[in-house]
Amino acid sequence: MSDSKSKELNRLLPAWRKRLPRDEVPGLTARYGRRRRQGLTQEEVADLVGTSSRWYGKLESGAPGPYSLDFLERVSRVLQLGESERHALFFYGAGKEPASRPRPDASSLDPYVADYVRQQELPTYISNLAWDLVIYNRAALAQFPWMAYGLNIMIWVLTYPEARMQLIDWENTWARPMAAQLRMAARKHTGHQRLAEVVREIRERDEVARQILDADVMSYSHPDGSRRFLYLPDHHEQAFEVVWLAFSPLRDPTLRLIVSMCADSVPGGVEPAA
Repeated sequence: MSDSKSKELNRLLPAWRKRLPRDEVPGLTARYGRRRRQGLTQEEVADLVGTSSRWYGKLESGAPGPYSLDFLERVSRVLQLGESERHALFFYGAGKEPASRPRPDASSLDPYVADYVRQQELPTYISNLAWDLVIYNRAALAQFPWMAYGLNIMIWVLTYPEARMQLIDWENTWARPMAAQLRMAARKHTGHQRLAEVVREIRERDEVARQILDADVMSYSHPDGSRRFLYLPDHHEQAFEVVWLAFSPLRDPTLRLIVSMCADSVPGGVEPAA
């Protein structure tokens, strides 16, 4: 890495890290507590990225890598970089252009169904058989900011460090039942290429998730009616109990339409994520 690239990383990364509002990272203050200063520490960024403070600090100091493209992508997403900033990170960190970010593809969705999702006041989204996002509304994005990056739902829940920060009792309440749901789908649809890719990526990305997929004996077919706790952006350490409602369009039962409701929002309550 040239001296000029090192200096740019050392100049840009601390500024990007320090401008990020702490309250927008779900579960961060519950784990680390509140600070008077805005922004994240190197330790907090490293925790969210899923690496050591030493390795992230090395990148921020401008020290030579090698830094993987996956690592740089995770840093970009955690720091909520815009496209030009993301390109700068990849150029200065690895001398390469970043790949295009995945985007939810609602082109095959009935336009009336898509419009229905967008009009809902409660967090609502649709995923396909492989748990790729098809469409989501503003309330869902407010609850789960990672949806803006087009991440696969199962991959995010089971392998991303920030999921374990936001989702309370991650292993027992979230990971085990969702892994069981994924196992059942994979065995039922053995010829589905994308579903197989999701399972393979989860197994390769995270050892804990691989063990849960391989060793757990829980049976679970759908989340309809399940109640789970999580942290929401801009709510500090407050935990919310959320009830999940799951539906499938009769014309395409491979799609999952999911609605989340705050457990105490009925009757007369207000959904905090909207």
